[in-house]
Amino acid sequence: MIKKITVFFVLLVGCLIVVKHTLYSQESRKIELTAQNILVRADEILKYPTGLLNGKLKHIYPNGKAYSLDFNSSISEEDFLFTFSRVGRGEQLKILYKLSGDDIWVYNIHSIELFHKIGVDRFDQVLGTNFAYLDISNSDYQSSYTAKLEGSSIYKGIDVYKLRLKPIFEDGMYGQLVFWISKSDYTPLRIDYYDTDNVIIKFMTIAKTIKHKNRIFPIRYDMMDIRKGTISILVFDKIDDRIKFNKEIFQSEKLGE
Repeated sequence: MIKKITVFFVLLVGCLIVVKHTLYSQESRKIELTAQNILVRADEILKYPTGLLNGKLKHIYPNGKAYSLDFNSSISEEDFLFTFSRVGRGEQLKILYKLSGDDIWVYNIHSIELFHKIGVDRFDQVLGTNFAYLDISNSDYQSSYTAKLEGSSIYKGIDVYKLRLKPIFEDGMYGQLVFWISKSDYTPLRIDYYDTDNVIIKFMTIAKTIKHKNRIFPIRYDMMDIRKGTISILVFDKIDDRIKFNKEIFQSEKLGE
């Protein structure tokens, strides 16, 4: 009789362990899916609206000195063309993003050189600012990173989700990203950028948004380099969504024309 009870007890404990492990696995899977879903919504917020977008990019040094660049960007569904110019120097740089930002081409107007930015080259700075070419590529974070939900927090008085992102492919300069995403509308309020040694190197805040065609669109991005103490501010100040583009402007071989 004692032997039967002992066997029953062992089987019962085994079943409880299996059930607990299954429930834990399901809960973990649920959290991971929730994190990815939050990231998908954040990607939607960050998408550029189609049309012609004009703006300015200002870079400020710790001593207060600064320089400004004007830009216009032609945005189609999958291809984006940015042209940067500087007062007194004219047009300086064209950046072509194809395949929704995943394929990057850069044409230096002054040196008449065309570059295909792949691998770590995507992390080069745009005209000496704190923004890397990848940072303004508008490529989906969900396709390049796996997200983990680390809980809730308060950021500048706003309830936010805190997400930690790890790169799927180890061919870049960001070891991880940390997102602070508004619970109310899924706007990414801040993104922390870490190097491959997992040391924070810069952070970006979305300082201003507007409603455009019934959706939120960020129009001001502030990027601070922690090591240098510099700040770069990218602002969209005009949107014209009536423009129709000739598809030829989105061909890399046409950038020099």
